[in-house]
Amino acid sequence: MKCSPLSLIALSLLIAGCGGGGGGSTINGAPPVGASFPINGSNGVAVTQLSWEAAVASGGLTDLGGAAGLSGNAPSGSAIAERATRDESLLYNVISMVPFGPDVYPCEGGSGTVTLSGDLADPFTFSPGDTFLIQYDLCDEGFGEVIDGTVSLTVSDFAGDIFVGAYLLGMDANVDALSVATASDTIVGNGDAAITLDTIETPYIEASVSGQVMTQDSLSSSETLRNYSSVQTFDGNLSPAVYTMDASGTLESSQLPGNVTYSTPTIFVGNEGEYPNTGVLLVRGESSSARLVAVDATNVRIEIDNNGDGATDEIIELTWAELEAS
Repeated sequence: MKCSPLSLIALSLLIAGCGGGGGGSTINGAPPVGASFPINGSNGVAVTQLSWEAAVASGGLTDLGGAAGLSGNAPSGSAIAERATRDESLLYNVISMVPFGPDVYPCEGGSGTVTLSGDLADPFTFSPGDTFLIQYDLCDEGFGEVIDGTVSLTVSDFAGDIFVGAYLLGMDANVDALSVATASDTIVGNGDAAITLDTIETPYIEASVSGQVMTQDSLSSSETLRNYSSVQTFDGNLSPAVYTMDASGTLESSQLPGNVTYSTPTIFVGNEGEYPNTGVLLVRGESSSARLVAVDATNVRIEIDNNGDGATDEIIELTWAELEAS
């Protein structure tokens, strides 16, 4: 899937800086929930852009287990998750010992290390309750990014064979101060994610993720994503390969005056390497909404209902590239 290096940032987290207004206690370290706000022609592009990025980025969290070879290789969009990957050949060496680790591996092509540890009920397979701990220590693989922080994983469900790449794997993940630093910014993520990877019928892959709270902070913004979910499929049997994306959640960003909710009443569909050619993202604010409509793989349309009566009051035509650059 073609997408911006987002963000949990976009994810609502780094997503663009999310922030909550008002008082109240925090949940899992996240800021208190801010009030909603009206969506109109002046903020409609920003609202839909950030919500789109949040939807894509949340799906990218399915790659959080990649450092241990636990990745469905589904389309991703999370800046935090996309570099948290290693070759699946590592997995065989790691889980041949029970328990395993802490084992320290150099970051390929650069500097720093990744430390893997965990415990499995049986070697060479997974069972509910098995644990993995992935610790990045200033890991630089030569991509211009330095990763630091911790991801913990607990297996909730498993069937199939991990080594032939055909399996159903459920994991509960926790992200603890996982950061990606570049020359211009540093993104730090914290939160929870329940991940399911289904590669039983590979090259058809389905990856889903959901969670209560995920926060992401950068030098310029802060975001929180709450009660989020995403389901993505990738069908490599077709030529070109086809992907789908279905997502929902509540987004707060320091780039917005409050929170919005988003959902996909029409699932997004597209060809590999292209933007979606069909699909609708519905973003709701205070007595108002915006619909992001995929016209084709090049163009999108934003339909704004600024008073909640169900009628479109304003239409904004953009290309996908213009939307993401907004």
